[in-house]
Amino acid sequence: MARPLPPLDLLVGFESAARQCSFSKAGEEIFVTQSAVSRQVKKLEEFLGLPLFERRHRALELTEQGRVLYEVVGDSLGRLSDIVEILRKETTYRRLKVSTTTSFASLWLVPRLAQFQAHCPEISLHIDADNRIVDLKQGMVDMSIRYCTPDAVSEDSAVLLAGEEVFPVCSPALLRRDGRKLACIDDLRHHTLLHLNDPQNAWPWLQWNHWFEKMGVDVPLNDIGFRFSHFDQIIQAATMGHGVALGSSPLVDFFLAKGTLVAPLKEKLISPRSFFACHGPKRDASIQIFVDWLRASLKNVEQKVEADLG
Repeated sequence: MARPLPPLDLLVGFESAARQCSFSKAGEEIFVTQSAVSRQVKKLEEFLGLPLFERRHRALELTEQGRVLYEVVGDSLGRLSDIVEILRKETTYRRLKVSTTTSFASLWLVPRLAQFQAHCPEISLHIDADNRIVDLKQGMVDMSIRYCTPDAVSEDSAVLLAGEEVFPVCSPALLRRDGRKLACIDDLRHHTLLHLNDPQNAWPWLQWNHWFEKMGVDVPLNDIGFRFSHFDQIIQAATMGHGVALGSSPLVDFFLAKGTLVAPLKEKLISPRSFFACHGPKRDASIQIFVDWLRASLKNVEQKVEADLG
């Protein structure tokens, strides 16, 4: 059986009066009259069968039993208040856990977090950046942004966000260094090329030899330069002027729009992969809001980049 407890309003009035040693101040704090607080404390004393205050002229002082009760009630009401605030925030903010590749997270999504927060302040975004494919049916994440071929996703649970174009990018400062020009593909032989280390040949379209072959030109490659195990490292190195990288749109669109990278050549390679927004069993409003924001942001940046390059 549940143990009998005094009504909550009696405990609230007692805690306020005990903390401030005043019925009048307690009344002001909890928006009741002084006499109402006095009656609440009196009812609590009758419930317990013992005095909680020593009532003196213009002063209140807790009895020994009152001090014991005050410590417990004060701590309990504080913890209850904290829990209520947490629960209220959970109903106000919708949590959305998104799985995506490390490159998309660091190069595309992270630079736009402030923009997303301003657009959707009610959604708390949790980014799970990993190149492994997460099984959405397990419910560990709410949705994923996948970099794959169209046949690797289901039409019922995936939305196309953007295709991928591959083209050379570099820092504008690199082109001003020592009068180096990059007006045509053949000029690349005079530049340091940044390479993606891909021993399993999983992404041939991001390799210089493949790109040159598709462009129909013969540019000799050498081992002078830098090799990286992750694509976002290559783009960071390019922004710092360490060489020319094969950039992937939409991943480099933010840097092109910002001006930290430029695309000097018009030649582009269309890769076989695209970016898709995929959802699992959960399909609430927060997922749709996020997907709509993704598509609008990708479209707006693409249009700006095309205008700048044109």
